[in-house]
Amino acid sequence: MNKKQYLAMRKKLMDETQAMIDAGKAAKAEEKMKEVAALDEKWDAIAQAQANFNALNNEPEVMTPDHMEDSTDGGKDPENDLTRVWSSDEYKTAWAKTLMGKQLTADEQKTYSMVNEAFTHNTDNTSIMIPKTVTKGIWEMAAKMFPYFADVTKTYVNGVLTMIQEETSSGAAWYEESKKTEDGKETFKEFKLSGCELARAITVSWKLKEMAIEDFIPYIQRRMARKMGEAAGYGVTHGKGTENKNKPEPIGTVTALLQQEGTPQVVTYKKGTVPTYQNILETRAKINSGYSGGLKIYANSNTIWTKLASIVDTNKRPIFLGDPTGNGQIRILGMVVKEDDSMKDGEILFSNPADGYHMNINKEMTMNTEDHAKERMTDYCGYAIMDGNIVTDKAHALLVEEGAEAGSGSQTQNTAEGKA
Repeated sequence: MNKKQYLAMRKKLMDETQAMIDAGKAAKAEEKMKEVAALDEKWDAIAQAQANFNALNNEPEVMTPDHMEDSTDGGKDPENDLTRVWSSDEYKTAWAKTLMGKQLTADEQKTYSMVNEAFTHNTDNTSIMIPKTVTKGIWEMAAKMFPYFADVTKTYVNGVLTMIQEETSSGAAWYEESKKTEDGKETFKEFKLSGCELARAITVSWKLKEMAIEDFIPYIQRRMARKMGEAAGYGVTHGKGTENKNKPEPIGTVTALLQQEGTPQVVTYKKGTVPTYQNILETRAKINSGYSGGLKIYANSNTIWTKLASIVDTNKRPIFLGDPTGNGQIRILGMVVKEDDSMKDGEILFSNPADGYHMNINKEMTMNTEDHAKERMTDYCGYAIMDGNIVTDKAHALLVEEGAEAGSGSQTQNTAEGKA
């Protein structure tokens, strides 16, 4: 019995136990719980035996970056040793020199091989693990350009991740003592986050590769942050979903809202005009109060400065106000306004992405290289696997011009999807 089989058997027993409890069969439920306890004891014995065998075998477990954390245990744990090497300046230098086509020293080659053989399981794979600090820098830069992607909740789980999506929920009610309590009418549906391939390429001339390593690394970071961030930002706002057979993508929040039957979370205003104060209030009213805490407004620069900045309330006072704390933020009715280039002209998204959207990153970023001798150019292709979907529509509302449709084209969208 392996861990996957154990978890499946335990889940089945727990579901059966819950069914017996719901049916009022307390005695049978107690017997079933004893089966769960017996299964747990059996698995503990198996796990302990495996741990003892591994200790005797004295072979370090192959690690993936998804399950690695920094540690300061003095280097006694092989897994933590590998983590430190992946995060070290030595590996970053070896990685940069490899991309630049420079000769590695013996120590640099050892460091480079240690990380890449562990992560890719063989030396034939041409993917190169990007240093942990460089990857972090790329996503941090991307987050500044595309804040909606930065704000969504992210997990790092290999394989398919099944999530629960809330559809409807009945309100709580008070009853007289003599009346029967009605059952709730909460409805949920499952969605699976599988894996959508995100690949973006940048091209660098051989002449540029002659720059110093300390200049080359931030240059690659900035270029890759723009490319990967643009695609990831598009995915979480306007992605078409995994049903798009030509190119599976995450489901974007805007796409999900526009595809709903009857579009209950969408408010429209006349095309070519500025939204009214009443439009703002109507859109805000569609957000469930439980998601108010992290609610923000997302729009592109053109929409913010030609539409939102012009809106006034019923007393002709502007609602577009600077933050009195002096941190440079702009607020509307207390909500922070964030400039996001993944949004199309005229779209204004009210959203709590931390609670209302979930993204799973199946595979952290790697990089492939391809030289073109005739053109004296090198392509650097960043590659990652991720997927995302809204958790509930009650955390989002969209204010958009009349006639907007899910999946309609835009400059940002085309750039994100096209070949770099």
